[in-house]
Amino acid sequence: MQATARRDEQISSLSLDLNPPVRAESIDLRVLVSHRTATPASASVESVAEIFKSGSANFVAVLDGQRLLGMCSRQETAALLGGRYGFSLWARKPIRDHLCKQETRITVATPIGDALRTVFARHDANFYDDVLLVNENGGFVGFIATETLFKVQNALLLTNIREIEERDREIRQKNEQMETDLRMATELQQALMPSTYPTFPADAARGATKLCFCHRYLAATQMGGDFFHIARLNDDTAAICICDVMGHGVRAALITAMMRAMIETHSVEAAEPGRLLTQLNSEFTGILKQTGTLVFVTVLYCVINVREGIARFARAGHPPPLQVRRSSGEVQPIITGADSVGPAVGIIPNAKFKTTEAKLAPGDCLLFYTDGIIEVEARDGNQFGIEGLQQTVRAHLNEPTDSLLDAVVSDVYKFGDSTVLTDDACLVAAELSAN
Repeated sequence: MQATARRDEQISSLSLDLNPPVRAESIDLRVLVSHRTATPASASVESVAEIFKSGSANFVAVLDGQRLLGMCSRQETAALLGGRYGFSLWARKPIRDHLCKQETRITVATPIGDALRTVFARHDANFYDDVLLVNENGGFVGFIATETLFKVQNALLLTNIREIEERDREIRQKNEQMETDLRMATELQQALMPSTYPTFPADAARGATKLCFCHRYLAATQMGGDFFHIARLNDDTAAICICDVMGHGVRAALITAMMRAMIETHSVEAAEPGRLLTQLNSEFTGILKQTGTLVFVTVLYCVINVREGIARFARAGHPPPLQVRRSSGEVQPIITGADSVGPAVGIIPNAKFKTTEAKLAPGDCLLFYTDGIIEVEARDGNQFGIEGLQQTVRAHLNEPTDSLLDAVVSDVYKFGDSTVLTDDACLVAAELSAN
């Protein structure tokens, strides 16, 4: 029986625009069909060989009516007829007896990604064979050339690469903008740090002030969560506030800015540390309640009267200051009753804070610090601790306060074996004149 090949007009893959961007979800597999050459299952091997000779197709679909039986190939058909007795043995046999043993069928509903994975996972022996595309009922739709699938895959890869590059550009631009914003925020935060200290009395020269200050600030990240505030209440009285916001980074920096503004707003209560912290806590927890965010701040607020030599302070979860007595060589935390320490600000809305007092002698120094100093860990897991801070201060007791703070920073770095801290750290010293 002669083969009546259905060539239909060839469908070129050029009808599919493979210029990026190419979206996988927009690809219709029917557009990828390169030809629809088919022959009846009863056609002879000889007549099918003639189809291959007269056309460019390397594969022909074999149909039993409308049912797709499989496909035959130019190579296998030529091999059948090319042997010594091949023509006489096989020429008149029906092609249905000589179908390709390996074939790949995909349906028109198969996503292009799944189709590519199926085709490119084939064994080397039939890797370059055309792919049979069938409809939902298994009916023959056409052949897709492996070369066409390579082009589709390359187009999809190029699209992905371009989209990744575009996203990278967008991310870099956003990162650059964020870095610019962070630098500006850092500069603003640093600008809010005291650059000059008040003198007592107000017209006193730097060397003649009755109370002098110095500080060291070590941020763990570009923006820190520790801060301090020094203010003159009158010619005899100074206020020192040191705070440690939970965490560090941008959020902590925003909280520090808010806390700083609130402290300055409540300057009326500044002379009474316990009352100020009570009011500060009430307002701060009220704000947090609206946001549903858990944030807490440890605060130590101290008022020093230089004429009377009295320090009055209140603490909200913050470690006590060290009292450094140069005359006797004593370096001890100021000890107060257990009920003198309230919870960190932001935890208990109606918390009440008490004011306690400590007597200062001429030449005494109060050293305030955040836990970023005492919680620095060595490689063995041990912490620098208050004991380490006391030890460093005692070792440099006869040095100027500026040098003493430098020594503390140096010892902290040595202890942690790094100049990069895991938490923000702050040191503030207030020294009563010995004269």
